[in-house]
Amino acid sequence: MGNKFVQKKLKMWLVLVVCFFVLVACSENDEKVTSKDIQEVSSDKKATLAFSWSPTSLDPHGNDSWEVMRSGTAETLIKLNEDLEPVSWLAKSWKQENATTWVFQLQDNVKFHNGKVMDAEAVKESLQRTIEKNISTKELLQIKALEALSANELKIETLQPNAALISHLADPTTIIVDVITLDGKEGYPAFTGAFYIDSFKQDDSLVVKRFEDYWGEKAALSQVTIKFVIDGNTRLMALQSGDVDGATDISVDNIAVLEKNSKFEVLTATSVRTHMLMYNFESPLFKQIALRKAVDMLVPRDEIVSTVMRGQGTAATSPFSPALPFGKVNTQHTKESVDQLMTQAGWKKNTKGMWEKDGNVFEATVLTFPQRPELTVMAEVIQNALLAEGMKINIRQVENIDDTLANEEWDLSMYSMLTAHTGDPQYFLEVFYQSNSPANLSKYTSDSVDQMIHDLSQTTDIEKRNQLAIAIQEKINEDIPQSFIVFPNTVFAVKKELNGFVAHPIEYYYNNAEVSIQE
Repeated sequence: MGNKFVQKKLKMWLVLVVCFFVLVACSENDEKVTSKDIQEVSSDKKATLAFSWSPTSLDPHGNDSWEVMRSGTAETLIKLNEDLEPVSWLAKSWKQENATTWVFQLQDNVKFHNGKVMDAEAVKESLQRTIEKNISTKELLQIKALEALSANELKIETLQPNAALISHLADPTTIIVDVITLDGKEGYPAFTGAFYIDSFKQDDSLVVKRFEDYWGEKAALSQVTIKFVIDGNTRLMALQSGDVDGATDISVDNIAVLEKNSKFEVLTATSVRTHMLMYNFESPLFKQIALRKAVDMLVPRDEIVSTVMRGQGTAATSPFSPALPFGKVNTQHTKESVDQLMTQAGWKKNTKGMWEKDGNVFEATVLTFPQRPELTVMAEVIQNALLAEGMKINIRQVENIDDTLANEEWDLSMYSMLTAHTGDPQYFLEVFYQSNSPANLSKYTSDSVDQMIHDLSQTTDIEKRNQLAIAIQEKINEDIPQSFIVFPNTVFAVKKELNGFVAHPIEYYYNNAEVSIQE
């Protein structure tokens, strides 16, 4: 009887112990669920950003590739880090088999936004499309053949040695997309980024949402609304009123206002952008190098840096910043004075102190555009400097600067270019200065520059490439197709709670998975 009593007691204790552990386990599971619920709630945050440019379409292989990249929805095989060095992105690794052949190993488990797996064949189709559609990309990559060696291996063969191929594969026109989604029949393009496109209204907004099947670190925000606000003052007011959490391309005039308010933070970065004054070689005035030299001499660069840019930049005398290894160009000084140059070109000052030729007073028009308001202020400073020397300059603001430059007659134009956007000099020199390039807006031609650019594309040694790039710039400075004015800083402004939305030397990694809101 004693044994039965003991056994009964033991059974009761065992039941109690089991119940205890079950209760503990249930409690732990409840805690886990609660923790997960909290995490889901905290990650269900949204942000609104104001960008200065609106894409006309979401086709990544056209003129709007930069705007598509800025949305955080798209990716390329290669990415540039803050030091402008190429690093892996959709391409996990790569190797060069010979002077013209490269093999890329692609990331595993990458999906397009429509759920389709990204493989080498899909990457091949995407790159083939951009080469066929975009002549600049065709010239940039110089691809002879593309071959999917396996599901995750892609071979690229170039027409000739292309030392800058890896850097050039960071160009936004090489965005990888499931090409079948670009037929325009339904939905939006399927990219591979941390966000997918939810809605798009041209000139108004783009809404992107977190892609839950993203191959990398998932986006911290569940949704980002990008508002397209052309006017700089309107972007500032949207930030101040709370309509947006962050804004790009803040005018330097507004930095002091924002810094006085503890709610906001101003973010700056040294960019690889150059603000410039372009001359049209088809303009009757600026076919003459003497007039280009005279105007170039009168551009008050230091004054513009201190007054217009408020110190947010440095004076420029070449396309590339001296912070780059191929930007250290010796400054050339014109020996003649402005008066000597104008007189040599057949101009004389009239009784009112204005330069005159064949009964016509020197008068030219400079174009500006609203997306970069500082350029208009620079144009006004240049206008005053030239007027003081007897040259009349009119300022005309246009909504679409590229369309105007391509389709209308013009004399001068303010312009701004990200000159080393692939971290290498070749691309900008090819598209902006080659005689037959559609993007050669000044219509500048030079056989020697064409030859040196060709030589650059064939040169693999980095030191020799840098020397060639410098020699090209020295020749450009002799011919003056543009007056390089300032290397500006990139300026963003955000609410203090917004993290991860930072100014970057490369200007198309704006929205990204790390953007978050901290309460």
